[in-house]
Amino acid sequence: MKRVMTSLVVIGLASLITACGQGEPDNSSGAVNVNDVNLEPLEAEINIPETAELGEEVVLQALVLQGDEKVDDASEVIFEVWLDGEKADSDMIEAGLPGEEGIYEVTYEFSQNGVYMVQPHVTARGSHVMPVEEITVGHTTEENEEENNAAENNDHHDHEGDSHEQGHLHENMTLDWRAGEEAEVGDEVTLTAYVEWEEEAWSDGEVQYEIWKHGDERHEWIPAEEVETGLYEAIHVFEDEGEYHVMVHLEDDSVHEHVQYLIQVN
Repeated sequence: MKRVMTSLVVIGLASLITACGQGEPDNSSGAVNVNDVNLEPLEAEINIPETAELGEEVVLQALVLQGDEKVDDASEVIFEVWLDGEKADSDMIEAGLPGEEGIYEVTYEFSQNGVYMVQPHVTARGSHVMPVEEITVGHTTEENEEENNAAENNDHHDHEGDSHEQGHLHENMTLDWRAGEEAEVGDEVTLTAYVEWEEEAWSDGEVQYEIWKHGDERHEWIPAEEVETGLYEAIHVFEDEGEYHVMVHLEDDSVHEHVQYLIQVN
């Protein structure tokens, strides 16, 4: 008789537990609505002054965005600063995390007169971007400014010579730019760079093409694929006529280089 009573008690408890379980909603799946996932590309906007004084501490900022969303959870933001032409001696300064309102910043004191390049290396949400801006430190004479403007205009509009516009590669690195200097609107253009390090193919590097129309603030970043050893390619369609800049960014554990070319789209 005791055995029968024990069985009835067990059955009753099991029924009570089952009833309670059925009364609670099941939220254990953890499913995420695809509409809640941000699929926009990662972008970084550099905010630095155009000029600075020698010895002045300057705030260097990068606003990190994914579409309209301000990214405050970047896993790493490192600012690289170098005197133009001396990238091998660049300084690397890590920004604090997280970035309030998507803004990551460091302070930097410039020790020489000249043109400096500022490049934040931003890693966030599985993507990596590294735009470049320049800042002029110290004063220049009016004559030098006129010469610099004239040289810049010649670089932008003279297509009879080499398409290489600016940038400096490490002395051990060479880049053979194999894209043409002209393209047609709407055509697929293969952007190709063959890269060597100490006269041997440079492999397993991270290569990105930064593309923008002259005078346009919007820059597009396209990762290149290493289709053969040392050969990096990406496909791009130019949607409008005009003069376009293509900045080739090359990076691995020891190299952070960039070099720029021009393409005229008709």
